[in-house]
Amino acid sequence: MSTISQMINKNRFLALFLMLFISIFVALFIWLKIGIQIESLNFSQFKISQLYIKLDNKITLRVKNIDILPLTNEKNNTKPSLELLHYLSWIDMLFETIELTNITNGEYKSYFIYADNKFNLNNKDLYINANFARQNHNLNVAVNEIKLKDFNTTINGYLELNFYNDRHKFSGKFNSYELSGNLGLNIENDILTYELSDVSASTIEQFMNALANITGLDNEIKNWIYGYIKAKDYRVEILRGKFDLNSNDPLISKLYGKATAVSPVVKFHPNLPAATASSVDVIFENSGLKFDIKDPKYQGSSAIINLSINELINKPNLILDIYTKTLYSNDINNILKAYNINIPITQNSGNMNAKLRLIIDLSNIIVQANGEFILDGDIDISGAKFNTNHAKIILKNDKLTIENSHVKNSIFDANFSAFIDANTQQAWFDTKFNSIAIPNLLDIKNLDDNITLEFSTAPKINSKTLGYELNITNPITLNIPSIEPLKPYSTLINDLNITKAAINITTNNFIDINARVNDAKFNIPMLAKKDGNYTDDNFTINVSNIINVKSDSGIVEASIINDEVNIFLNSAKITINSNAAKGDFDKNLNFIANDTILNIADVNKSVSFDHFSGNKTSDTIKFDGEFDGGYISITEGEGILKIKGNGISATAVNDILDLNTFSEGVFGLKVMGKNSKNFKADLELKDTYLKDYKIYNQLLAFLDSIPSLLIFKVPDFNNKGFSVKDGIIRIGRIDDNLTIHAIDIEGATADIIGNGTINLATNLIDITLELKLLKDASSIIDKIPLVNHILLGKDKSISTIIKISGTIDEPIIKTQVVTDVLKTPFNIIKNTLTLPFVIFE
Repeated sequence: MSTISQMINKNRFLALFLMLFISIFVALFIWLKIGIQIESLNFSQFKISQLYIKLDNKITLRVKNIDILPLTNEKNNTKPSLELLHYLSWIDMLFETIELTNITNGEYKSYFIYADNKFNLNNKDLYINANFARQNHNLNVAVNEIKLKDFNTTINGYLELNFYNDRHKFSGKFNSYELSGNLGLNIENDILTYELSDVSASTIEQFMNALANITGLDNEIKNWIYGYIKAKDYRVEILRGKFDLNSNDPLISKLYGKATAVSPVVKFHPNLPAATASSVDVIFENSGLKFDIKDPKYQGSSAIINLSINELINKPNLILDIYTKTLYSNDINNILKAYNINIPITQNSGNMNAKLRLIIDLSNIIVQANGEFILDGDIDISGAKFNTNHAKIILKNDKLTIENSHVKNSIFDANFSAFIDANTQQAWFDTKFNSIAIPNLLDIKNLDDNITLEFSTAPKINSKTLGYELNITNPITLNIPSIEPLKPYSTLINDLNITKAAINITTNNFIDINARVNDAKFNIPMLAKKDGNYTDDNFTINVSNIINVKSDSGIVEASIINDEVNIFLNSAKITINSNAAKGDFDKNLNFIANDTILNIADVNKSVSFDHFSGNKTSDTIKFDGEFDGGYISITEGEGILKIKGNGISATAVNDILDLNTFSEGVFGLKVMGKNSKNFKADLELKDTYLKDYKIYNQLLAFLDSIPSLLIFKVPDFNNKGFSVKDGIIRIGRIDDNLTIHAIDIEGATADIIGNGTINLATNLIDITLELKLLKDASSIIDKIPLVNHILLGKDKSISTIIKISGTIDEPIIKTQVVTDVLKTPFNIIKNTLTLPFVIFE
């Protein structure tokens, strides 16, 4: 209506002129009968040229040019122009013809023609074609066509002018751009009442563009009427309002309209995807627009969407309400983000009840956001993934509060409340960790912590209690500058006696992890360098399907594949307890070591290996080692013990047996049995010397006490030790009873054959030996004075029988009595040769 008002305003000069002009010529009626032709007339408000007027039955008036001068002290109303309607009642009675060819008001030009009760007015904005018909006090006007040119609107219908009570009405139809429908107008007491009905269109784009251009309608408001909302078809049921012609007041509060758009597409923001609906009813009432959206869907999900604009003329505010039970996904966040509200939360699965209200000041696009979201399921907070069974999120403008919420993932379970400032892009979490569990690393219960989150660029989480910093980007980084806060909760850190370390972890998904452990200080009793202490190092750890650990020093490497642990050692010393090595272990352990000392602490035995490898399962240990050119293989499990070695040095044998018995030579070892207390074994000796053994020393002393043997002594027998070319010792053990089934040693100057028993619990021994001296010594046998102690065997050697009893620490050695001399050697040899003894190949 403001547009119509402006158009009437533009023509009020014409109305004033017509009133004055007609008044003058009525006064001069008498001269009109003659006919007057005037070249020009000048008045204060207008100029006339080439005027002709004549009165026959009615007046004929022709004017070539009329120049209207601007009025001063103009009233800002349309009342003077409206009074033109009253003078229309005189036209058909007084005038036969009126021709005003060129009416100029500044740059505004018009023409006016009345003839034969036909009325024509044309100027830049307006064209009128109508027929007059007199009926008593009424003047009926058949409006053939009225064109509002600036608004591309055509009107036709029937106008009734009642000059008796000053009531006028119009009924007809209109077409404007894509719109067409019925139009009704009534004027009473200077109030224009208008009504549009049954208006239909396939689009209102051109109409809204023209309306915005002509009326100066705010572009954002225009977009919400058409632009953000587009439909296949439009229908205006009614648009009804009033206009005060006296004050030019459009009386917006009196305006009421209702329209329907079919299959609309609704955009909440130019940068957002559109919502769809079956239809939308648009109601204009109380100076505002209300959009009733039917069956809306946004991004394929159902929702309840209410949209309204209040105070449309003065201070327009748009109110958008969204109610949905779909997930709190990026669809909702993108709506907020379009209005510069960034919320770092999304929901990937579960349930949600959501209420979101946006209040947008359309004059400056200032947004207020209020919402409440109650959800459960899998959520993502700035890239960190959790599961929650309850979370209540309250949004107020750019502030977010999370109340009485619970989250958990594979690592932790926690209750928390939070405050998130979307403006500063910071969040504060008051957290109660019910548990934090990382297998073999952390086990935390009932821990209170204050956590901050910054998400302006790269989201970053800081823990006040545990001291870590987590950057949630791709890749995600976790920085733990000190393990000190973690020590009370880590058995591993304490078992390894790690006193200091800084840890930096990099990951994209908390599944594939790369970690650096820097400046680690520790004291691992079971692990040392081969040539010193091992108390500090740096480590690289890679975790995926395989976990790999590597020390910068190269001393330790490890990998874990499913339930299998692989350990690699270089130039190390590892100390173990024999019982612990046999203990329960929930993973398969494979180990490889180079240049490493193996120390068995409980028996105080150490062996330096060039290389060893093996594995341990829950019930089996396998070990293969190489040292000094030899090797040893051990298999021990439930009901089985196997040991096989060859090329073993005297040093290694002394180390293994914790003795100083052997010097030089190489050894072989075969063991078969059920366990370390039930087995049979062969010990093979080659090119070695027996020495520094208590029984051996006692034996030498005993031989020295036999005068008849003094002649046969040689330096090697006393000084360097007993020289052994080849030998085998066969033993068996059942519990604490160790049986020496056979001793068969070939020496350079003597052989030893024997057997016996040792009780390991009491150290009692019972051993019988045959010493065969000076083999092939028949040329000197007649020099031996005590034949009862010495026999000549088949190989023509000289032998004597030795009986050893007592204990290992205090052995008793004596020669066999005469009655047993004849049979003892034979029995020993027979037992040795016929011994039913099987050792694995």
